[in-house]
Amino acid sequence: MDRFLVPRLGFALVIGLASVLIGVIVLRSPDTHGNLWEAPRPGYVRTDIAMLAGEDPREAPQTRSAFTLAGVSWRGGPPLDPGRAIYLREGCATCHGLDARGAEVGPSLAGSPPEIVTRMVRDGPKGMPAYAEAQLSAADLAKLADYLQGLKIASKSSEEVAAIQRLIYDPSVSRDELLKGKAALRRSCGACHTQPTNEEILHAFRNDAEAARLVVEMVQDTNLSIEDAKAIAHYMLAIRNGADPVKGYEPGH
Repeated sequence: MDRFLVPRLGFALVIGLASVLIGVIVLRSPDTHGNLWEAPRPGYVRTDIAMLAGEDPREAPQTRSAFTLAGVSWRGGPPLDPGRAIYLREGCATCHGLDARGAEVGPSLAGSPPEIVTRMVRDGPKGMPAYAEAQLSAADLAKLADYLQGLKIASKSSEEVAAIQRLIYDPSVSRDELLKGKAALRRSCGACHTQPTNEEILHAFRNDAEAARLVVEMVQDTNLSIEDAKAIAHYMLAIRNGADPVKGYEPGH
């Protein structure tokens, strides 16, 4: 008698049980496209790729190949806004967030004037690809711009804006706040034109009031938030006064 018969039978049994278990998991799991046994559970939606929980998969750019976004009803649900469909289809959410209110890479686009959106899309500012009309038609661009302009943004009181105008260089401002301003400057200013260098900031203004006035104009003419505007102003004023947060800045010095 083969002395290895029992181990072989045991090994075969383990492999068989494992295969059956994996098959059951694949077929029954709500998170796989192989779910063939159960109807969608509450809170789940079936797509051609998977069973997704929580967020409607139309809101996820990475799943856009599984369905058509262009203004049609998806699986009986309400149709997407045509402009939002274009926003997701073209991958804008990758940099600007699913809600178009900004992310680590790109600034908020909510409430942006159509002319700014058009310039950004067609010219492709630093770090963003340009979209020629062959890639994004004028009609689709207009729908995208209308959608973004229609997104609500927080109102800015005249006092908040005036407070920015009164800002002067303050050496006690933390390094974290200045770095936040540097990042906001890259996202916001760099979205439309080349981001100003430290040298350009240093020599662009005769005094602190001029630097603050520029930030006020940005707040009034764009969708820049008050919080980001303050951080940008503090950063520009620090650079103007020789305090670079990247190069060994110490508050109070």
